[in-house]
Amino acid sequence: MYEVDPLDDSVGALPDDLLADFAEVRAALELSPRTLGRPWVALNPSGLRAVTSGDGRAVLVYGIIDHERRVFLVSLVIA
Repeated sequence: MYEVDPLDDSVGALPDDLLADFAEVRAALELSPRTLGRPWVALNPSGLRAVTSGDGRAVLVYGIIDHERRVFLVSLVIA
């Protein structure tokens, strides 16, 4: 399992209807973060990744530190 660092301020701003979607994304990040989403920069597949949730209303950008088994959340954009 990977430890996922929170984005407390951004997650706290999520609309109620996106909370369940975010919980699913977070659970997937804990298990296998490289299989979720897509590379943020196509030419750098081992760098930052982005995942869209909530029918495209939220985009989460995150990085992975494999040797620490840690996922750090860079940004969460809510449309």
